[in-house]
Amino acid sequence: MAALGPLASCSRTGLPLTHTELTEGGIPTEPEASRPVGCQTGMVTLFRASPAVMFVLDRSGSMGTPLGTTGQSRWQVLRQALAATLPPVDASMSIGALLYPKAGATGNPTSGSACVVPSADLAPSPGNVAALVAKMASTSPGGGTPTAAALDAAATVLLGLRAASTARAVVLATDGAPNCNAALSPKSCICVTGGTSCGLSGLTCLDDVRTVKTIASHAAQGVPTYVIGIEAMGDSQFSGVLDAMADAGGRPRQGTSHHYYAVGSEADLKAALTAIRDQVGLCTYLTTSVPDEGGMIAVSIDGEPLDEDPSGVEGWSWGDRKNGEIVFHGDACAKAATAVAPVADVQCAEP
Repeated sequence: MAALGPLASCSRTGLPLTHTELTEGGIPTEPEASRPVGCQTGMVTLFRASPAVMFVLDRSGSMGTPLGTTGQSRWQVLRQALAATLPPVDASMSIGALLYPKAGATGNPTSGSACVVPSADLAPSPGNVAALVAKMASTSPGGGTPTAAALDAAATVLLGLRAASTARAVVLATDGAPNCNAALSPKSCICVTGGTSCGLSGLTCLDDVRTVKTIASHAAQGVPTYVIGIEAMGDSQFSGVLDAMADAGGRPRQGTSHHYYAVGSEADLKAALTAIRDQVGLCTYLTTSVPDEGGMIAVSIDGEPLDEDPSGVEGWSWGDRKNGEIVFHGDACAKAATAVAPVADVQCAEP
């Protein structure tokens, strides 16, 4: 049984995780997921989470360039990969989307018009796959890559959901380095368009520090980010930035040289989306009791104890602990899908 480090203080005990409250106008009040799950000693049956995922999709100008040898643009390949991988979870996963920059943006981000971030194109809801694919088909790539602002807008949507039975996550798919930060100095920054100077505008500067901090802030609030990097073979100029983004998001890819999901073909992209889809949609469970500081928990499936593995290779690990999210990895995920129900033996700290 594993002892836990400090957790947020328990503000609710025994409150059903499906509890929902709305204001008179139907607007969500304080997100239920922001209220820590209480601790109760005893055996607890885990139940599969109902995931809510925001897909943040880079539609900057470079997404119009070909991917691999298909002759199709990166944008087309991304749309086809989403259409192929998401239908199995269309009814069980609340899917939302934000395509950035705003539709109609063109040219390099030398002015703010190429860096405008829209509000969410789709609010998270089951049955949104067809709408997402249609939305992508109705627009074309253009403009800059305001990744930090786009992620902020998407996380705000997820943080506003009144659903403690929901495992929330952002999936970012991008083919370029983040930019569009006018506060950066064009004379001293790294220019994403190449060269040693970005001319008169900081909008073409590499906006890595702000983007990584933004992602880390969301993860600390219980909204992790999966990072997919769409890139040409051998294109590693900004791999370090994408690795840092993936680490900050709290869901780095395990067992590979890169921490983000590096994809160079449609097959790679489908595999990455499938892996992420299954982790969010099939392998995340919720408990109604989370050990407080000094408490312990033991997780088992069909009577077989599982090891806690924070690295995410095999066994189980915490997702958003205060929300009671337990993620199964490797063989444990497959076993959980066929088991009667995973259970946890929780021991609260002595009063």
